[in-house]
Amino acid sequence: MSKLIKARRDKELATNKKRHSKKVKNDFDKSNFFVKNKDLILRIVFTFFVLVIIRAGMYLTVPGVTIDQKAMSDAQGMDFFQLMSTLGGGSIGKFSILALGVSPYITASIIVQLLSTDVIPVLTNWAKSGERGRKKLDRLTKVLMIPFAIMQAEATVFTLANMKSADGKSVINLAWETAGSQVGMAPAAFYYVLIPLIMLAGSYLMLWIADQITVRGVGNGISIIIFLGIITTFPNNFKSSFQYWIPSMHESAGILFSGIIKFVIYVVVFLLVIFFVVLMNEAERKIPIQQTGSGLVKTEDYTPYLPLKLNNAGVIPVIFASAIISTPITIAQIVRAGSPNSGFVKFCDNVLSFGSWWGIAIYAVLTIAFTFLYAQVQINPEKIAENFKKSGTFIPGIKPGKDTSKFLAGTINRLSIIGSLFLAIIAVLPYIISKITGLPSQFAIGGTGLIICISVAIQTIQQLKGRVIQQSFIDKKKQKFGDKQVMEQERESHIW
Repeated sequence: MSKLIKARRDKELATNKKRHSKKVKNDFDKSNFFVKNKDLILRIVFTFFVLVIIRAGMYLTVPGVTIDQKAMSDAQGMDFFQLMSTLGGGSIGKFSILALGVSPYITASIIVQLLSTDVIPVLTNWAKSGERGRKKLDRLTKVLMIPFAIMQAEATVFTLANMKSADGKSVINLAWETAGSQVGMAPAAFYYVLIPLIMLAGSYLMLWIADQITVRGVGNGISIIIFLGIITTFPNNFKSSFQYWIPSMHESAGILFSGIIKFVIYVVVFLLVIFFVVLMNEAERKIPIQQTGSGLVKTEDYTPYLPLKLNNAGVIPVIFASAIISTPITIAQIVRAGSPNSGFVKFCDNVLSFGSWWGIAIYAVLTIAFTFLYAQVQINPEKIAENFKKSGTFIPGIKPGKDTSKFLAGTINRLSIIGSLFLAIIAVLPYIISKITGLPSQFAIGGTGLIICISVAIQTIQQLKGRVIQQSFIDKKKQKFGDKQVMEQERESHIW
């Protein structure tokens, strides 16, 4: 009789558990992806909404200025504007109020990061003092970006105001100049005071929007904005490349066929470069690790490991190298207006310009140097070795402590040799192709923009996957907690 009662009780428990599991599944674990990940969907929608606002703002030209689009397209081929377009969001071509983008903030953040690496003790202490110190460094960076933003804005105005196209037209003109009125002191003040202030405000607006994307959107706000500015130039670049190889569809059959073949090769090589950049970005070295007292794991499938990427620094070295080179080039644009034949201007044109082999070599060397520097900052071998020692984790065959730190530092440096060389080659590839083939560098394959786009896309996808996994884990915890509650209630209700 007791066996019969026990069997009936177990059956009721199983039925109630199944019923409750179904209810929990309906409440927390719906098969509908949009219901399960409502917060993620809202973040994605918010990000797209903000990006649409940014794109609309990029079409708002600085008030009181008219632009000659043909002359502006010629001006955009300059190294100065190519760098600004890459880091600023790509709106320099319309002389937008958002033309500077987040470029001044990136330049200021580089200076602050370099000064906080045991150069200025106060900044070093802030960098090591956790979240509070990070906020102080961020506030300092936002203040320091003011002179850089004004300098870049002044350089832009000086360059465009003194530049003329092949037919003698100015790139930008004041609205009342084109109306035929007299030009007095107001235009000069407008050019060199009001426009830089408007562009400074636009840069702060972009920075605030980037912060909103980081907090309320999918994350990486600054990277997303740079990604948006670069990716929107790809269709126009492909169109211009097609027109470069095939100027007219009325050409002879031989020229037309040759141009189509060249364009197809161009597209195939472009896709291959994307493939290799993704491959190198995802490649990693797996260092096996063991836990004290857990015993050695014999099967490779379950061996824990420490993943070290081939390029641990990501896209930061390319952005840093571009920002460092853009600073003297920016100053040269201001000096050029008053003294076009000065030694500093000639030095920037002949040595730092991407049109010279010296400029290409310097850009490659800076990219390699920043890769090694930032890889050690991104992955601190001493801190990892210290954490391993505290948790009882060790690398088989390596003593804990200093030996582990030296081993990790050497491994990161060896990986950085391959990663930095590949990163530098892809970064300078368009300028090398331009010098060899004559193809304009902004249309050539590879470059800083492509590396940034691929890296940001991969990071964003990984973050979205992480949020999905996190939500799934929360749902499982809720379901498990609900099942435990039901079983406890059933036990209490069946105490006879």
